[in-house]
Parts: sequence; structure tokens; C-alpha cells
Amino acid sequence: WAESITGVKASEIRAAARTYATHSPACLQWGNGIDMSVCSFHTGRSLLILMGITGNIDRPGGNVLWVPPAKVKPKSVFINRDQLGEQFLPPGQKERMIAAGKFPFCPNAHTPTFWDSVISGHPYRVRALWIIGSNPLLTATQGMKIEQGLKEYLEFTVVSDLFMTPTAQLADLVLPAATWLEQDDVVFFHKIWCVIARKRLAQFGEARDDRDVIFEMAHRLGLHAAFPWKDSSEYLDWVLEDTGLNFRQFCDKDILLGEMRYRKYESEGFQTSTGKFEISSSVMEAVGVSPLPLFREPPLSPLSTPKLAKAFPLILISGTKVRNFFHSEYRQVESLRQGNADPLVEIHPDTASSLGICDGDWVWVESPVARAKMKAKLFEGIRPDVVNAQHAWWFPEERASEYGWKRSNVNLLFDHTQFDPESGSEPLKSYLCKVYKD
Repeated sequence: WAESITGVKASEIRAAARTYATHSPACLQWGNGIDMSVCSFHTGRSLLILMGITGNIDRPGGNVLWVPPAKVKPKSVFINRDQLGEQFLPPGQKERMIAAGKFPFCPNAHTPTFWDSVISGHPYRVRALWIIGSNPLLTATQGMKIEQGLKEYLEFTVVSDLFMTPTAQLADLVLPAATWLEQDDVVFFHKIWCVIARKRLAQFGEARDDRDVIFEMAHRLGLHAAFPWKDSSEYLDWVLEDTGLNFRQFCDKDILLGEMRYRKYESEGFQTSTGKFEISSSVMEAVGVSPLPLFREPPLSPLSTPKLAKAFPLILISGTKVRNFFHSEYRQVESLRQGNADPLVEIHPDTASSLGICDGDWVWVESPVARAKMKAKLFEGIRPDVVNAQHAWWFPEERASEYGWKRSNVNLLFDHTQFDPESGSEPLKSYLCKVYKD
């Protein structure tokens, strides 16, 4: 069963499972490859169950449940949620939040649903948007819909960023943001460490810390109870106040550590209704989700859409980390562009040969809805039926043409309405495409 889905031999799957199960302690690590699918939630649950049944949870050398530094307020408590304007909402308005109840384990606004709402006006018309440190034309899917929303439907858009980006070009107002070198912060690093990030440069020109702008705007709107801090300095003192330190005193320590303690479940149990590690989850069952993990085939794949796969025979993955960049950032930094000057698509040499493609050729990667121009990079470490395209490409040097954001934007190739029902994740690691020379 799994062999036909994954393309990995059943014998290799069994060998990997036995190796993990019989070599304790062992640790499983996953990243975006697991996150970006219509089955990401249950895949993650499956991995957690493997950790549990092999005894590799919260033990030395296993997957440790880290303890954060004591009494440091987590960044999720950035505001007093009880006072964040909710007192001004009419009855029932909170339940009309965009995507409310649609994805039970997606606590924030679901990006594709948000942009659908901007255009449709359902459940209400979004009239203004403030984008802080994001470039959604490149970093989100369905960029053409986002462009339409920014140009035709939003009445007022503000972008705070370090550079002029394709998204910022469409804003009514662009605010210069302070860089990380121009602001102090308290940073949670790998959960167990809380470290200092100290300002090293004076803020340049009109650049401001985003938090200071948020606080000032909140105060002008009468939301002092939700944002009681005068500025980011007071806010950082508040983050640390229960530790007995203020930010200046924390600067002398540089780091706070959480307690290093293993097998905490022996005295505290697990955060389930039974206090036990649950393979069949009572929490999932209570919210109407399958208590046991299940599998969903991607909406476009050789198995789910075999006729379409004949026209688009390659599996497209995207979103792989690139050392030189972070999503759409740093394309304007010459030293970083020298190491990765063009948008690349990795393709197996045998596949490239069959398509008449040589290393360094410009090619089109085309899905059923759009195409992106990329430079071929032959790579023997990829499966012959898979190509891996870099995402979030734009060209700051092309001042006259929207920075060329539509030409090599792989995220435009994904135009789907099927998401992971539990988390809202998108299938960015399992799409169909074809590749041909320019």
C-alpha cells in the first residue's frame, strides 16, 4: 500500500521502521516537507505516535519536550487578548471571523481564505490592510488574486518593509521599518533558550520599530488597555518582569535557560483528557477529527488524477530552503545574488536528457494553471519523476516592470481549493507539472 503511494520500496520502508524502532534512543525531525500537504496534520500525528510507541519521547537522545525559561512571557502573549478591541464588537461578530471554524487547528487567519474574502466580501468586506515584513505576491499562492485584491478591492493598504518590493509597489503608503540591527528584542531560541538581541545601530532616517508604530496607533484608537506600553522598551520590560529582571539587567546576563529535565510525563502526565499518551486521540474525537491518523492523496497526482498526469508527468515540489535567501528576501544583495543569480529548478540528468535540456538552460516549468521561467540545474540526488523549483523569485534590478514578479514566481503555479481540513495547509510539495526548453 505505502509503496504505491510513495514510490519507495516496501522493503526499504520496513527496514527504516525497524532501524528506528530498535536503535534507541532515536530522534525524528521533520520540516516543511511534512507541513505542506493536504495530509500534514495526520502525518505529523503519525510521527508523534511513532515516537511514543518506541519510547523516544522526552528522553535523552530522543524528541525532548523542552521547558522554556521560567517566568518569561512568551511572544504569543504580545497583547491582552481579552481587550484587543473585542469589547467594541457587536454580538456574534467574533464568530464571523474569516475562516472561523473552517480549520479546527489553524488558530490564525488562513491566508488563501483571507484573500478570497477580500474579493468576495464574505463574511464581511475587508477595507484596509497593514502588511508588516511580508511580500505576499511572492510568498503566498494565488498571487494574481492577491494582486487583484490589492489593486481593486482594498481601499487602503500600508506596507512596512526594509526595501521596495512588488507588494510594497501596490501600497498606498510604505513605512520604512527598522532592521533587526536597529532594535532590541528578547528572542526565544529553540524553546529552551531565551537570549538577548541588542541594538547595534541607531535607527536611520524615518525608520521605526514596528512595535512602536503599533503601540502609538493603538493609543490613538483608545486601546491603551490592550497595548499598555509606551514603546518597545517598556514592552520588553513587561516580557521579563516576572523573572525579576528588566531589559537593561537582562543585557548583563545575555541568556536565560529553561530547566533541563527529562521524562516529565512520569510526574505530570500528558496534556490529554486521560493524562496518557493517546494513540487514538480523545481530543481529536471531541472536535470531530479522526482519532487515528489517516491518509489523503494530493488533489493533483499520478494516482488521484492519472489523465492529467499524462499531460503533466512530473511532480513539482517547492519551498526548499536556499542558503542565500529567506523566502523573497535579499534578492537585491549583490553578494548573495552572485551565489544564486537566477531562479533554479533541479531536475534529474536522465529526465533532462530525455527532454533535450542541458545544465544551465532556461526552461519553463508549467502546471495546469500557469508557468514560471527557471534555469535548469541538473541534480542526481532527485528522483527522475520530480523537479524542485525555487520559490519567491523577483528581480529588484528591473525597476520598470513590477520587478518581474510574475515571470519566475513558482507560487503562481499552485491554484487549488483543497487544503488540509485540520490545519489548512496547502499541497506545495506534491503538484503536477511539465518542463520544457524556453
